[in-house]
Amino acid sequence: MPIRHRVSVPTPARLATRACLALFAVALTTFVVWPVHPFGPAWLLWITIPGYGPLLATVFWLLSRHAGLPAPTRAFWRRLTPVPLLVGAGQTAQAVDVLGHPEARASYTGPITLFLHGLALLVLCHALVRLPTGGRQAGAATRVALDAGTVALASAVFIWHFSTRRALGAGLTPAVAASLGLCVLAVLAVFALAKVVLGEYSALDARGLRLLAAAVLIGTLAPMFQPLIVHLDPRLYVAQIHLPAVFCLGAMAAEAQWGAPVAARSRRRRRPYSLLPYLAVAAVDALLLWSAVADRSDMIAVAFSGVLLTAVVATRQAGTLRDNARLLSELDHAATHDALTGLGNRALFQQRLAAALEDGPVRVAVLDLDAFKQVNDVHGHEAGDLLLTAVGHALSAAIRPGDTAARLGGDEFVLLLPAAHAPPPAAPRTADQEAAAVVERVIAALAAPVTFHGTPLDIRVSIGVATAVPGDDPVTVIRRADHAMYAAKKLPGTAWLAAA
Repeated sequence: MPIRHRVSVPTPARLATRACLALFAVALTTFVVWPVHPFGPAWLLWITIPGYGPLLATVFWLLSRHAGLPAPTRAFWRRLTPVPLLVGAGQTAQAVDVLGHPEARASYTGPITLFLHGLALLVLCHALVRLPTGGRQAGAATRVALDAGTVALASAVFIWHFSTRRALGAGLTPAVAASLGLCVLAVLAVFALAKVVLGEYSALDARGLRLLAAAVLIGTLAPMFQPLIVHLDPRLYVAQIHLPAVFCLGAMAAEAQWGAPVAARSRRRRRPYSLLPYLAVAAVDALLLWSAVADRSDMIAVAFSGVLLTAVVATRQAGTLRDNARLLSELDHAATHDALTGLGNRALFQQRLAAALEDGPVRVAVLDLDAFKQVNDVHGHEAGDLLLTAVGHALSAAIRPGDTAARLGGDEFVLLLPAAHAPPPAAPRTADQEAAAVVERVIAALAAPVTFHGTPLDIRVSIGVATAVPGDDPVTVIRRADHAMYAAKKLPGTAWLAAA
């Protein structure tokens, strides 16, 4: 069992995280108190904004330099380091723009802010895309993409309803076009992060990943509440509070990565069942109901999006049902078949023997490899497995449709030959030509030696055949075939005998 220990957070990183939280507390207090009792110039609402970017970038950079973390983890946090600097610089530019033009509220998303925020989103997407995914089961990548698409589409619906369509109402100006481009990048970032959260990514701590996801969702969706904030006070902007929250969540995510047990990072995280896509559908359905009651102006777009989301989730569920059916089939096959040879196992043979005895006479042939222990002792178990596999192939090739070949265990095999393929019951048992033909085909297939590392290995088998009729005990049938097989061992080379 691996030894689990925690990586201690270095003092500079801890201090930077605590500073982010302290600045957020100041920003939150100012933002809450201001509508009730403004207590100074408007720049106090923006005073904490320039400090977050350098602080959070310091935390990310220190995390990327920690030698105790896996290389993909360090690479992710290194690629993420420019993001808080770009967002912080863009938000500082927004503060300067707002404070310099208090009469023009449309200027609060100036070109510099849009450019820097767009660049930050591109860097974020690049860091997420470069994360190693590890192995995936068949169909898992499609399911994750559909789930992530559901979340991203729901985010796009809310951005459209509360922000984009209002901006387009004033005409498609260059500023509006830039804002639309930024919204598209934000939705892409949500999609990329949702894929990481819902996938099997082992490079990141699970709790830190959820905190990052919350930060991206808040950063993407919070601006749509600006029309509500402006009614409280014209000097209030949602960015004054939601971006400090985003920076704090990023710092907490980095600290969670520091504190995650090292042994836990070395194991591939299995993809958990997630309610996130269903919550996204529920949110859009709630928006649809609200639009139907209170805001019919966007009814068609929201309804179309709701139908599209439902179709995506239905497609994802259909894929899951197919994968589950395939998995159940694989599990059933594994429970009734031998893993080495691919033949049926003892349980499958006994089940089919009991069923065959209800329909009529059957022939049972028991096969045992001669000198198999000697092959294992001299050449090793790899050579023994090669012989067993060769016998399995020979039996599969020799039997007829409706027959069953199985491995009882070790070097013992068995054939079930139902009477439907045998001569009429009136024929003498020694003239059982159909069973004899199958056995002779097996012997012919095993006549050529198997080469193991340049050494030819002869395959010698002894075979005993017994006939059973309805009412016979299956255990007795196998015992009679065993007796015939041991009698055949006394004959030279490969031989077979029918039970008397």
